[in-house]
Amino acid sequence: MLRRRTALWIAAAAGVAVMLLLAFDLLDALELPARDAALRLLPPRAAAATVVVAIDEQSLRAIGPWPWDRATLAAIVNRAADAGARGAVLDILLAEARPGDEQLAAAARRLPVLAVAVVDEHGRWLVPGPSLAQAMVAAHGNFELDHDGILRRLSSTKQSGDRALTALSIDAASLITGAPTPVGLSISPSFRTRPNAIPAISAADLLRHAALSSRLHGKLVFIGPTAFALGDRVLTPTTTRHRPDPGVTVHAAAAESIIRGDVIRELPPIVGGLFASVAVGAIVLVRRRRIAAAIVIIAIIAGGFLLLADGIAIPFVTLIASSALAVAGIETRTIIAALRSSEERYIDHRERDAESKRVLAHELRTPLASMRSLTQLMGGFELTDAERKRVSSLLEHEAGKLETMVGTLLDLERLPLRDFASSSSVIDLGALVAARIDFLRASTDRTLFVSADPQLLVRADAALIERVVDNLVGNALKYTSAPAPVTVRVARSGGDAAVIVEDRGPGIAEADRERIFQRFVRGTTAAGTNGLGLGLSLVAEIARWHGGTAGVEPMPGGGSRFRITLPLAAEAAKAGAM
Repeated sequence: MLRRRTALWIAAAAGVAVMLLLAFDLLDALELPARDAALRLLPPRAAAATVVVAIDEQSLRAIGPWPWDRATLAAIVNRAADAGARGAVLDILLAEARPGDEQLAAAARRLPVLAVAVVDEHGRWLVPGPSLAQAMVAAHGNFELDHDGILRRLSSTKQSGDRALTALSIDAASLITGAPTPVGLSISPSFRTRPNAIPAISAADLLRHAALSSRLHGKLVFIGPTAFALGDRVLTPTTTRHRPDPGVTVHAAAAESIIRGDVIRELPPIVGGLFASVAVGAIVLVRRRRIAAAIVIIAIIAGGFLLLADGIAIPFVTLIASSALAVAGIETRTIIAALRSSEERYIDHRERDAESKRVLAHELRTPLASMRSLTQLMGGFELTDAERKRVSSLLEHEAGKLETMVGTLLDLERLPLRDFASSSSVIDLGALVAARIDFLRASTDRTLFVSADPQLLVRADAALIERVVDNLVGNALKYTSAPAPVTVRVARSGGDAAVIVEDRGPGIAEADRERIFQRFVRGTTAAGTNGLGLGLSLVAEIARWHGGTAGVEPMPGGGSRFRITLPLAAEAAKAGAM
């Protein structure tokens, strides 16, 4: 695990990076579409305060081509007033004076009326004409689209020259809420009430059927064109299938969001940086980083949805990306460390392999040189029968030594290739070791003590375990002076069975306790004794093949304690747990 100080530095660096990215909106091209997708997944809300009187294709066919005379517009406003509407919003540009303005102004005086105003290419406001200005309030209807053409924000006020007007949707919402108009702010409606879900009445139907006016009672009535050939069409974050909605329905949907308080508030960059620091710090500090990353990412997504439903937008992409980059960085570091370690192990293995081959060549050369000298002696000199028998005995001894060395090396090489399942069976380790000690007692006059716990069942190759006992007991006898005994114990050790051989010899230096289990390595205390340095390496290899371990530790008062552990068979493990 990374050190705590390093983890804190990584978390702090991630926090600063995220704060700067958010402060300069460098990831908006990713953040905003992700937020839009999340908004579309939130449950939509039905319109409660607004209704649209649509100047649609049907109305154009029934009443006539656009623009209509002001008397017709006055009739629609009068219908809203007669129905007891809370107000009317005219998303129709009325900048030019026309016949019927007095009728429209008279209708507008019956209830609060807002009329759209826009800034032309010369920076001049196009507002209702003088005869209408006293009867209705002008509000700006400018849509300020993001780089991808989607409307996500409304300027609460817009100024051109010496005149500033409030946004149409915000002024409309204030007719319901009575809230003061914020000045110079950017408002982000959530559009949980989608523009295409605003109730709509065809203007022709409303004028033809007075009974439809009842649907306007207590509502904000937005009057504007929805016919495809008239007016602006706008994309919002919750627009489906990328089909733009008529501007009048977008104004109405924005007003619904503002009335409900469904306005998105973005986290300040410093708070986003703190979130990133905590997320990255959590990932870096735990050991299982992939799991931590998954938990952090799930928490960001789930928490982001909950907060977005409450009107708080967190930087989804930035936080997830910072978490993913932290994991990628840590994993890269881990992989590099593993590769370096693997390379070091490979180099170490090559060095040890080269050293083993060098030692093997040396060890083979010694008996071969002796055998060559002896054969030369037999062939080049006249020897008596007694001398010939002595040379033959020496030759046989060296050949036997060579055969033992080659046989042991072959056993070491072949053992890892053997199939454990087919070569092993469940045996009583204590009974096997005790029987082998009884056999060894018959070939020595030395004292051998043995004790064994009953029913220590292990899955093993009995012949290999006997070789382990022979090697360990043989070594113990070699280095223990008579009459000191050699003690062998078989006992349970947690979930394992242990074979323990104790001697009273000179002991093994601490620096040699791991090395002596390598091939052709003998401890410093073995000087002056016969041996090939292969016995203990075979013991260790057999233990590993069984899934166990081999080790040595000093005995109190002098001597060594060799310990071989083997996993208990399932039957014995269950019995021990009961």
